[in-house]
Amino acid sequence: MKKIKGISSILGAAFLAMTLVACSESTTTEPVAVAAESTHVITETEVLEFQQSWGEGIVHIGEVFTSGGDYETAASEHINRFYGYEDMNTVLFKPTLAKEVRHRDTFESAMSYFIGGDISEDKGFAITPWTNVRWENEGVIIEGNQAVTMGVYYFTPGNGGEPVEVEYTFAYTKNNDGELKIVLHSSHLPFSATKAITEEEVLEFQQSWGEGIVHIGEVFTSGGDYEAAATEHINRFYGYDDMETVLFKPTLAKEVRHRGTFESALSYFVGGDIAEDKGFAITPWTDVRWENEGVQIEGNKAVTMGVYYFTPANGGEPVEVEYTFAFTKNNDGDLKITLHSSHLPFGN
Repeated sequence: MKKIKGISSILGAAFLAMTLVACSESTTTEPVAVAAESTHVITETEVLEFQQSWGEGIVHIGEVFTSGGDYETAASEHINRFYGYEDMNTVLFKPTLAKEVRHRDTFESAMSYFIGGDISEDKGFAITPWTNVRWENEGVIIEGNQAVTMGVYYFTPGNGGEPVEVEYTFAYTKNNDGELKIVLHSSHLPFSATKAITEEEVLEFQQSWGEGIVHIGEVFTSGGDYEAAATEHINRFYGYDDMETVLFKPTLAKEVRHRGTFESALSYFVGGDIAEDKGFAITPWTDVRWENEGVQIEGNKAVTMGVYYFTPANGGEPVEVEYTFAFTKNNDGDLKITLHSSHLPFGN
């Protein structure tokens, strides 16, 4: 890690000159104020301890959430402790997973990012939850009561998965009470030219898609809002919002073979304006089992072909269906279906 101290700048020089002039023209009480100001100089140790505490704070919010405690208060305390919303005119905060509202320059918008709130894209970063935050500073620049760090931190998820790598830039200053505060926080996922898909992602995606179909049927059977369940399913798995075109040929579609819109896909899954649609997902089914003939991956695109088996809730034999799927990753790195072609086997 590089440490750089005492970097001169026009602003720093001007500030120093103003201080010297003030000292030369001051009364006997003014040097005391300048001496007090010198105690606000930031040290590298303070920066490192502050980073460690920030990470522990993120972990703590998740722990409180998991235990059913008042995680909103935990998040509020975290923001007030580490960010300068109360002390500074402006806090520049670009969270890792923010796109619709990229910059969070108010306490409320930061709160929404950490635990979810009024901003629809916010799922609650701090309540993921995480079990550890590890910092790797590329460098620390200190100039009086201001400091800047850049590097990579690693968030270990509570489900035991691999640490998530995030690039950061932070700027800190001390307030009038000598407390370190964040005035700039910019986080981004590492650059990826292709957002390459892995086979593991494809297999997990298929499993989740099948579970989603079963879930829609369960909601329908229990008298719940199965249309909302189907809407969530389509938005999660299909690229209608992200891609120019989704090619979807459902198994039991003939009058309207191809479903290139969200509405026509919803009709197929739960019934709707298309007369032939009886609601495939509300049959209902209790299980979907996949048998891939193969998985082909090229960068951020993947294709699978095979047979899946839908087990009906009435206890009948699994229904055999042949499929071809194509997937791609959107700009947020989410896997989406861009082609889905299903057919009953020849002779049926």
